[in-house]
Amino acid sequence: MRLNPELDVAALAARYAERGRLQVRGFMAADDADRAEQMLLDTPWSVAFNEGKTVHRLSPDRVAGLSPQQVAQMMAGIGDRARHQFQFLYEYDPTSVRYFAPAHPPMPIFALYEFLNSPATLGFFRALTGLPEIRWADAQATLYRHGHFLKCHDDINAQEKRVAAYVLSLTRDWQKDWGGYLQFFDAEGDVVQAIRPAFNAVSVFTVPVDHAVEMVAPFADGLRLSLTGWLRADEPPGPIPGR
Repeated sequence: MRLNPELDVAALAARYAERGRLQVRGFMAADDADRAEQMLLDTPWSVAFNEGKTVHRLSPDRVAGLSPQQVAQMMAGIGDRARHQFQFLYEYDPTSVRYFAPAHPPMPIFALYEFLNSPATLGFFRALTGLPEIRWADAQATLYRHGHFLKCHDDINAQEKRVAAYVLSLTRDWQKDWGGYLQFFDAEGDVVQAIRPAFNAVSVFTVPVDHAVEMVAPFADGLRLSLTGWLRADEPPGPIPGR
């Protein structure tokens, strides 16, 4: 898998330096972006949501086994907690966790993960952000459908050396009133930038910074697909070929 060879890294880095964030369109070679999209479409999605600091991850089989009453109870709890505290709800697959699990069989999406951790891509991220300490990227695949959201947070984690975040968006034909925008806030809580989901685009931003994923509208007729994670300055939990 390859970066788009026509990217003007110097010009993009100058734009990134203005606000510490940027969406780069046409990130991958076009045919590789098509392959990456299919990898996400073939992903076995689990449902992820939190209850305070506890994160629940429901496998596809478990989700399929929920009764309508259980689903209603789960959604009511998510809605109630969202009124008062940090909350999220979306579908996901733990890409880098699976990648580093010794007993896990190879998956097609691992090729995309290795592309993100290739010397060329990591070099691009270092040049774009001006952060030479970036050593590797972790990742999870995410899917937002109608009603999914991620409330405001800043990505601070005392156990991980996160220096920047990225969202590799593989979302086609997303309409501007469907929600699901990546939002950034100022100290007063106003939205200072909102980035629309797009196809073959990577959004990168230096952390910590207050941001959220706007709730996807109930009438949205699309899939907000992405591979997302953090660019980190610590060591990965295992080898990544070619890194």
